[in-house]
Amino acid sequence: RCRFVVDLFKAEQRPETKDQIMKIPLMIPKVPQQRNDEDCGNFVLYYINLFLESAPENFSISKGYPYFMTEDWFTPERLECFLQKVQSTCGSTCDSDEGLLDDGDVVCIDP
Repeated sequence: RCRFVVDLFKAEQRPETKDQIMKIPLMIPKVPQQRNDEDCGNFVLYYINLFLESAPENFSISKGYPYFMTEDWFTPERLECFLQKVQSTCGSTCDSDEGLLDDGDVVCIDP
């Protein structure tokens, strides 16, 4: 983990040293694991959706996980419900180009 972050900081010509980088806490929220090799995109989409809906503009990880990242913030049941909403909103257009405008922009649908 450290080498990757150090390399990123070097590439961006940041002044932080390896010792400073080692002080950055590594926080990995517990989320359900995908059940097969096809669910990855669903998990990422749901995680991003939850984070954007719940995250405050500012928070400090030095105080631990942000308040919204509780152990039950990401459950298989809520994921399934979210995917059902996406599927019902999207319907057959999920498998076609109907969601694209002539200029290539995507039409966003709020479930």
